[in-house]
Amino acid sequence: YGIWPLAWFALVPALVAQFRLLPTRWSSLGCAIYTGLWLGPFLARLFGSGFGPVFQYLGVLIAVITFFTAKERIFHERTSYRWFIAYGVINWVGFEMIRATFIPIVATSAFIGYTQATQPWIIQPVSIFSVYGLNILIILVNYTLAQSLMTILDRHGLATGSIQVDPRATRRWLIGTGSALVGWVLVSLIILLTLPEMPSVRVASLRPNFPIPAHQDTVNTDQVRFDTFAEQALEAADKGAQIIYSPEMMFNFDPQHSYTQEFRDLAARTNAYLFLSYTVSKEGQDWRNEAVMLSPSGVFSEVYGKYHTWMIGEQPTPSAGKFPVFSTPLGKSAIQICHDNNYTDVARKLAGNGAQIIGAPFREFAGFGEQAWTNALFRAVENRAAVVVIGVSSVSAIINPNGSLVALDTDINGSRMTMVGDVTLGSGGAPYTLLGDVLGWTMLAAYIFFMIYPSIVNRRANLKADVKMPAE
Repeated sequence: YGIWPLAWFALVPALVAQFRLLPTRWSSLGCAIYTGLWLGPFLARLFGSGFGPVFQYLGVLIAVITFFTAKERIFHERTSYRWFIAYGVINWVGFEMIRATFIPIVATSAFIGYTQATQPWIIQPVSIFSVYGLNILIILVNYTLAQSLMTILDRHGLATGSIQVDPRATRRWLIGTGSALVGWVLVSLIILLTLPEMPSVRVASLRPNFPIPAHQDTVNTDQVRFDTFAEQALEAADKGAQIIYSPEMMFNFDPQHSYTQEFRDLAARTNAYLFLSYTVSKEGQDWRNEAVMLSPSGVFSEVYGKYHTWMIGEQPTPSAGKFPVFSTPLGKSAIQICHDNNYTDVARKLAGNGAQIIGAPFREFAGFGEQAWTNALFRAVENRAAVVVIGVSSVSAIINPNGSLVALDTDINGSRMTMVGDVTLGSGGAPYTLLGDVLGWTMLAAYIFFMIYPSIVNRRANLKADVKMPAE
């Protein structure tokens, strides 16, 4: 997953095995093996050991389900592989839209497009076409390469099955896909080279290495957490930081009601804008997972409430649903909390309200810290806004609006980090901010069509077979 070139052809061996090397009856074994080899170790590392054996072996379970459900070879043979590439692209990206919209625990995490996070030269068009556009292109390349190899095998008589791919159709797909890829890269380079020059601001991401949420932490008291934050904030200020961020659930109290003067004194001493993330979990009160900005002059901003809950059991925050942007002499700042970064809508709304730099505090877990920054990076490129990632123990990142990394640190074992860097303010104006996930919804509609169409084709084929039998 972390070796970006592999994404462009990683599916080819599984597809060729499924549709050419294996007998029809066992064809689904190809994608089942691929799924198990990828998702098995990937999910085990992503969730670590803290989520129990369900997640440790989830990849194996998905592989078994894939073996019994991936029966599309019959459909493609009956349609002479006319829909092979379109079906593959739509199924992949359409399902990504489903999980990104309707499966909260996953959202957009591990999107195929996120594999390109370290390559600013190729990801700029997502500011027009969304990450779904990049997902479409990557899967399109995979399926076109697979069909091309299948055509070669057919030509030399090296494949199972009697239905061959039309070489003329393959040639057209190669020309179309190649043109799309070249066009995408050219547009990306043009955007990258023509983005307006914007001022920079020095920011700090404070990672305290407190993996347990403040309201559950029995070791690091409120005073310990404040003292740690103050120590790191002063360290960052000594390095010139003008905006300082804390991670999600750093404090178990509202800074406007507890330690208020201490925070105001710290803001004045650092002469920096402090973004403070906290929970309020007192009995008899509504659960609150919020963040607030404190100016050097001691003025608190409007509160931002976490919008997307991670899974069943996480209570919604009453203040959620507002997307405030704070005007400062340094630029227009905003914040979104943890799982909000794994969706596309919150950053889009903040950018639509004028945000030039967005804080992204996380309470990440285990291997998710290795992936969280990629999700936030695409929120930056989509909306041409800078993003600062602040993890509790394993991830810190400062990301320019074009997706280039000012700084990145991941540590699956957890460590303390005071990261300081100069980030360019966003210029805004990205078409995606206005258009949203139109391509994703289009793929979902086509996905629903392809859930129905194969059964129609199979039913027609069975009816023809029933009609022929008496005549024979």
